[in-house]
Amino acid sequence: MNNLVPVAWKSSLDSLRDRLMNTFDRWLPAKSRNENEDRLDVWPSTWPLSSAPMVDVEETADDIRVAAEVPGLSEKDIQVELDGQRLVLRGEKKSTHEDRCGTYYYSECSYGFYRAIPLPCEVDADKVNATCKNGVLRIKLPKTATAKAKRIPVSIH
Repeated sequence: MNNLVPVAWKSSLDSLRDRLMNTFDRWLPAKSRNENEDRLDVWPSTWPLSSAPMVDVEETADDIRVAAEVPGLSEKDIQVELDGQRLVLRGEKKSTHEDRCGTYYYSECSYGFYRAIPLPCEVDADKVNATCKNGVLRIKLPKTATAKAKRIPVSIH
């Protein structure tokens, strides 16, 4: 999951964690704390922000293409829906993570995801195509005839 957190967010999360730890250290000096107490700085340094998949959206003259990272999921675990001018991705991704180290216990569960992607134009819902292979969901959304850009030649005198 750490690979799915954008690099810019990772440094912000690390900075936030460091500021929180400094605050706790000011309030509870080390000599007044039990040395065996749990400390936030020994917890995982990057907590997942969300289980929603990261996506790439590309618009061409004829269609909109979406690629979503869904490692470990198959097509039966994922729902793709069009809701107005939004592409909605839903899925079930059950995972648990448990970590025991010294005096702390860390447990995290995730059961599903939801991601709504605004579409820049109208698409032909009857011609949408989605495939899932090697942990990548690819969706091709053809534009309607009225949504396609029209080129108008300009004569220069």
